[in-house]
Amino acid sequence: MTGMEGAPGFDFVLAPRQGRRPLGFQGRLLARVEAAPPDLPLRSTVTLHEAAPGGFVCAIRHRLPDLPGAEERCYALAAADAATLLHFLHTHDPLRDLPASALLPPAPLPPALLPAALAEAAMLGARLRAVWRALLATSFGPWPAPSGRAANDPAGRAPRHPGPPEESEHERDQRV
Repeated sequence: MTGMEGAPGFDFVLAPRQGRRPLGFQGRLLARVEAAPPDLPLRSTVTLHEAAPGGFVCAIRHRLPDLPGAEERCYALAAADAATLLHFLHTHDPLRDLPASALLPPAPLPPALLPAALAEAAMLGARLRAVWRALLATSFGPWPAPSGRAANDPAGRAPRHPGPPEESEHERDQRV
């Protein structure tokens, strides 16, 4: 096989990455999910590919259609296992590289309107993050709550790393 040929059923894919060289690989699309609420300034797309040599590639693309030039923010990661890709997805913040102009009204704003505009931007940011979490949870399943707490253990009483199962007195005696 030459460098130009690929595995049967796999195509060459070039995934752009924000501030980095694109990620090129031989792969086939496994899933594509999108979130594009009409009341938000950001359209998000996640694609999951199987890579020809093994492993997976995940690409995230955020489009800002209402801004001049329809800017995009793109991220991609190649990984050997699904757990690494899920971590990549669930720790990604859609606001990370988002320009403030995507959330704020066009300048200039009178000083009296600035507090209301900032409050609106904060609400938009919170909604963007909530939509992102909902997209991932619906498409790829829930993710543990921050700080290692399970979503069903808000008080944090469950151990972060469960120990070995308790032994009965009879099992202890058998071991000795």
